[in-house]
Amino acid sequence: MVLLTGLLCGVMAVSVMTILSFFIAGVSFGAIVMVLTRLGKADPLMRKVYSRHIRYKDFYPAKSGKKAVGIPTRMSWK
Repeated sequence: MVLLTGLLCGVMAVSVMTILSFFIAGVSFGAIVMVLTRLGKADPLMRKVYSRHIRYKDFYPAKSGKKAVGIPTRMSWK
């Protein structure tokens, strides 16, 4: 996650090529790394939980109520 954040901040800084964009990219990178550090200390397995959430997103649609219709599953092993 830190590498992806660094890549995105680097692309943002290089795409504009001004001193201000480099400053904003550096500050935002530092802030995001601080957030990711706190997240990692709070729950070390958060990355795995998030990736599992993304992988099962189609299986568990975000709907609620009595009329919510999900994706039907097969009842056999065939």
